[in-house]
Amino acid sequence: MQAPLRLLHVEDSADDAVLLCAELEAAGCHLHYLRVETASEMAAALASEQWDVVLSDFNLPEFDAYGALQQLKDSGRDIPLIVVSGFIGEMKAAALMKAGVQDYVMKDKLARLAPAIEREIKEAASREQRRQADQALAANRKLLENITQSLGEGLLVQDDNSCLLMMNAEAERLLGWTQAELASRSVHDTVHCRNPDGTPLSREECAIFRRVLKGEVCRVDDEVLVRKDGTAFPVTYVATPIVEDGRVVGTVTAFQDITERKRDEHALQESRRQLQELSAYLQQVREDERARIARELHDELGQALTALRIDLLWLDGKLPAAEKKIGDKLAAMRALLDKTVDDVRRISEDLRPGMLDDLGLAAAIEYHVAKFAEQTGITCELTMSRDHYDLDDQTTTTLFRVLQESLTNVARHAGAGKVTVRLQDLADEMLLIVKDDGRGLPAPALGTAKKKTYGLLGMHERVKLLGGSLHITSAPRKGTRIEASLPFNARMQTP
Repeated sequence: MQAPLRLLHVEDSADDAVLLCAELEAAGCHLHYLRVETASEMAAALASEQWDVVLSDFNLPEFDAYGALQQLKDSGRDIPLIVVSGFIGEMKAAALMKAGVQDYVMKDKLARLAPAIEREIKEAASREQRRQADQALAANRKLLENITQSLGEGLLVQDDNSCLLMMNAEAERLLGWTQAELASRSVHDTVHCRNPDGTPLSREECAIFRRVLKGEVCRVDDEVLVRKDGTAFPVTYVATPIVEDGRVVGTVTAFQDITERKRDEHALQESRRQLQELSAYLQQVREDERARIARELHDELGQALTALRIDLLWLDGKLPAAEKKIGDKLAAMRALLDKTVDDVRRISEDLRPGMLDDLGLAAAIEYHVAKFAEQTGITCELTMSRDHYDLDDQTTTTLFRVLQESLTNVARHAGAGKVTVRLQDLADEMLLIVKDDGRGLPAPALGTAKKKTYGLLGMHERVKLLGGSLHITSAPRKGTRIEASLPFNARMQTP
């Protein structure tokens, strides 16, 4: 022993104490030594400093080994106590060891004392290490328990046969089961036994059994758990395997009640449905209003302007040849009137092409593409799979408006030299493709989120309302491709 041995000796014989110290020093011990004889002296010594070992005679005039042992116990310290005394008999020695004394050494065999002290000090150190490890483990367990109990989601720990090992307070609250009640039951068969539609969920179909027990983490967003009262509630959960020595021995499942989220999602979907219905109604109202205005422009204003032109021609024919100034004025009026008639006809066609209602989609597209090519000088290539399409009014109008908006964007922004338009009827949908070789759309426009892209947003909305899809692809200096597909139910007529 290199460090000083802090030795507290309960002994009434000074001579025996000298012999004991001499024996220990001869064995190589460096002593920090104190001898006491009474209980009060021992109590004061224990209170004043730390000791490595306590040696005690078995019986003193005012004290004994049992009293020394009790004082050590009362102090709460784990200090080895070795009885050093004359012969006391095997029965008494056994009683001392049973009471808590670490060893017994006869005074006439003090050569055993140093090894016994060294052994017991090591044992005490080992016990202290175990106590510290146990305390650390208990602290970690307490921390883990506090964490799991304070989680805002339910926690279930089960073995590989779905038997519950642990559940936290939130799981107890959500499920209505206490840990003690659920401990004797299969977690799967009790709380995870149904599909969202109410049908039974077998272990073979259970994601936890199929995936987690294979060592895979399982994330599920839409399942149900069953409460103690038999009611089910929607949950999202993450199940993680517990692996020991390469083998899955259990599962940790963290779950959340998503009843409120489901309710909010349903409310949001209902709100979207109502907005779509309102949007569809407004689209229809707008188309009806545009058709009404177009008819009035064509039938009322167009006819009135035509009648006025006839009257101007009649009046011009009645003027004397000498009235040149009046004739020139009438000619200017006729020219302005002709331009106004053309403008009314153009505005009427933009509002609602009469050809769309009278001759159908194919004729309206053919006329519109030809007029676009004539007005812009852009080469147009039109391909249609039929001369006539038997479609409902909403599908016809939507396809024409997508074409109209697409060609308008080409004329305004693309800087294109050529446009290709293709209209085709497939097995269960109509497909319209408008492709140009222009400069392409700027990146933000593809998201239809900016103010300048309301035209694209309108196309998306129109197509979506009919259950179709609109795809826009574009690249700088490689043009833009707009592809609209719309489902239809009406039987196509054979051309």
